[in-house]
Amino acid sequence: MNTFNMKINAGPRTRAAQLLLLCAILIGCQTSTELKPGPAQSNRTQQAELTEGVRLERPHANTSALVPRETSETPAGYSSLWERMRTSLQLSPYYSHSAVLEQLPRYSENQRYFDLITERASPFLFWIVAEIERRGLPMELALLPMVESTFNPAAHSRQNAVGLWQFVAPTARSFGLQQDWWFDGRRDPRASTVAALDYLEVLNDQFDGDWLITLAAYNTGGGNVRRAFRRRDAEIGELDFWELPLAPETRSHVPRVLALAQIVLNPQDHGIELAKIANEEPLALVDVGSQIDLAQVAAMLGVDLETIRSLNPGYLQWATHPEQPQIVAVPKQMKNQFQNSLASLDRSRYVSWEHYRIRPGDTLGGIASRLGTTVETLRIINQIRGSRIIAGRPLLIPRGSGLSEADLASLQPPLPETRLAVAVPPRYVVRRGDNLWSIARRFDLRSSDIAAYNQLDRDALLQPGQELDFGFMETSTLAADFPANRSGSKIYRVRRGDTMAGIAERYSANLADLLRWNDLGRNDLIFPGQQIQVVAP
Repeated sequence: MNTFNMKINAGPRTRAAQLLLLCAILIGCQTSTELKPGPAQSNRTQQAELTEGVRLERPHANTSALVPRETSETPAGYSSLWERMRTSLQLSPYYSHSAVLEQLPRYSENQRYFDLITERASPFLFWIVAEIERRGLPMELALLPMVESTFNPAAHSRQNAVGLWQFVAPTARSFGLQQDWWFDGRRDPRASTVAALDYLEVLNDQFDGDWLITLAAYNTGGGNVRRAFRRRDAEIGELDFWELPLAPETRSHVPRVLALAQIVLNPQDHGIELAKIANEEPLALVDVGSQIDLAQVAAMLGVDLETIRSLNPGYLQWATHPEQPQIVAVPKQMKNQFQNSLASLDRSRYVSWEHYRIRPGDTLGGIASRLGTTVETLRIINQIRGSRIIAGRPLLIPRGSGLSEADLASLQPPLPETRLAVAVPPRYVVRRGDNLWSIARRFDLRSSDIAAYNQLDRDALLQPGQELDFGFMETSTLAADFPANRSGSKIYRVRRGDTMAGIAERYSANLADLLRWNDLGRNDLIFPGQQIQVVAP
């Protein structure tokens, strides 16, 4: 942790120089003007290049810095976090530019958009604002995730840009973000914010402190911006953002950030009411010191599992990392309760997981004997019928000496995110160890939908042999969620985490056609439950 603290406490210019010396040439540079789409922003190539013509050594991932320190900085005198942010907006001279005014109608009077953004940002925005203030950066940067990802930590573009700040994997690794089977630092709001601000400071240093050009470079890559200068036969610093021949998406991307800033500055003038976000840190970070099941955390706090997962989006699986990080974000008012529960919990009741890849010649009996478990536990945990296993496939082995086999089997961890889609039957017969959450994960559904349709409480105890009705779905997760309408077209119901690009890919449809059929713009929000026409009318 000391290394990380030294890094983030360096001055902006010093830190930028250090990072520039450490970063490798980023993979995936592009030379065309076709830009990569993101969840809330299409046709964008982000972080394409940081350096050009120089090969530098890539730093090792700093696993101790993945979940940054808490901040206790709470400046007094602000009635809300929005008010605090207004005092640090630095780019207001550009708000009246014609390109910014053209973007205002996209957001003006779009109350639903700002309500969603506020809900998503509330757990994380205070820390982001404090970190931007600490570095003395323009507060407009705090609005960048609104354009990048609509403040969704799970946002995932077709080109594999991930998280609030939409990092592609090579850039994320260059800035020390850990990415493995258990954890993705791009999805962790604090770790990814540190990396994004580091990256923005490096770009800003390269482009002579011009923040509009910095934002453009973040969107399309520093190499593309440098080429734009060369096409105008100009040196960096001789042209401003508005004069550069950049791709259309980048030329609109920067004005969108400024348009949002103008609305945050004077929301009433644009028909918007910003829901209050308290000017205080809502979360506490607790270092558990070992791997722990997130469902176990939820049970200790008496909250639902989805709440804990939403506050800890960096964890890709059902538990913290076996090594690092093992830090859990919880509501601040529950910190003492969580720490007391941890202190009173016998360490043998902690559950950890071993990730084993099947080798040629392996059998379930041999694996169980070698790893100190039972064939039945392996079958139930990994949802294996019979005894046939396939070399190369992963197996999950729960560890917890104080737990009985029934306890271990009942955990029912989800399969990896890369699992294939599973057909959804019209009815499902509950098996031993099932619960609503594990069933929902198995069929890519929401436990709340299953519970509501079957008139159950979300924490209801299921009995083997009990039958659940999946009548609210069709028989395949790859088919439309509603039957064909009268014109013969198919309608898809949006699920949490969906993007228009992802839906288009799922149905082998052209994204532009899909947007046109649904009267949507490339950056319009979609919401769980919204009906999307996926076949031409």
